[in-house]
Amino acid sequence: MKTRIGNSYQPVVNYPSIMETQKFTGDITGFFHAESNEYNVVNFDVPHIQKIGEITQDKPDRIPDNELRGWWENDMLVFYQDGNLCKKNPYDLITNVFSRNSGLLETGEMLNKKAIIAGLGSVGSLVALELARSGLGNFLLIDIDTLAYHNICRHQLGISDIGRFKVSAVKEKILQINPNAHVITQIVPIEAVEKETFDDFISDNTIIIGCIDNVEGDLYANKISKIYNIPFVSIGLWNRAFAGEVFYSIPGKTPCFECLKGEKAKTVISSRVSQNHRFYTDEEDLEELQFEPGISVDIQFVTVIGIKLIIDILNRDNSQYVPKLIDHLSQFTLVCNTNDKRIGGEYSEIFSYPLQVTTSIKPDFNEDCRACKISG
Repeated sequence: MKTRIGNSYQPVVNYPSIMETQKFTGDITGFFHAESNEYNVVNFDVPHIQKIGEITQDKPDRIPDNELRGWWENDMLVFYQDGNLCKKNPYDLITNVFSRNSGLLETGEMLNKKAIIAGLGSVGSLVALELARSGLGNFLLIDIDTLAYHNICRHQLGISDIGRFKVSAVKEKILQINPNAHVITQIVPIEAVEKETFDDFISDNTIIIGCIDNVEGDLYANKISKIYNIPFVSIGLWNRAFAGEVFYSIPGKTPCFECLKGEKAKTVISSRVSQNHRFYTDEEDLEELQFEPGISVDIQFVTVIGIKLIIDILNRDNSQYVPKLIDHLSQFTLVCNTNDKRIGGEYSEIFSYPLQVTTSIKPDFNEDCRACKISG
């Protein structure tokens, strides 16, 4: 509970604990929230940061009104605002931001992991921010589009981001969650990303995730996974997001996405499902295609299952990690939001009940697969 002083609250200062270790003096940067009379001091690079006060070695002769001032008294850091002693809340990013992941995800492990996310729409933006909340430390974001008003009801961004490139705005959101994250952006189609960019970013701890609105883009991302011998995950939505699909592959162990979806794919996924029944589109062409991309909650239900698989795959070599889905779901998973024909049409009949998650579709290796031949 916050303490009141007269008509206001006692000022509170959240600040990096390393400031005390380093006996910091100088300008204080961060954010001030007048409504709660609370300061958030940050000493790392995040967007919109500004000077909010100063720390000096000794108590200043005069403290300006409405400003935060700190100084050292007997080796103790104190803060005052308008003559009122501030309550101190020192924090450490790893301890305080990711501490509640302990026992489920080891932050030290996740900070070293890397994700290439191709497509930053409603699916890719959720993937990026949930991986940031899980402690993942390295991102390569790929998308060519800017945010438009019709994106907002499904996207993780908002009105203040309209007109911005999605990769830039999502990068900013990631840094708001984990300021120590390393985020690279590419405002080009995945096919136009320079080889040197992949060379510099990819290591053994990397996964590539296809969230692109066309099969060709995900097939290209799959090819990258084969060239660099890294896992691949594809997440896609069907018409009106009544259902969706999640595919993963681990080079050398499982069939790849081109084995399943490529031009020379021979396997039949199901006797009732066309292997090409995945609905991709550029949102500018929605009226021509005469279907809706789906509401946010339905898109998120499918996407979250993909994210859980991504985290399982990233931690597959960690003996302390307990996987949630990868030992249960098959390599190609269909996820249903509703099996009502009024939304899903004829394809809704393949699901027995709403919220069904399949566990039986197992793709086969395709001896004619061009992507598999890349990696020998």
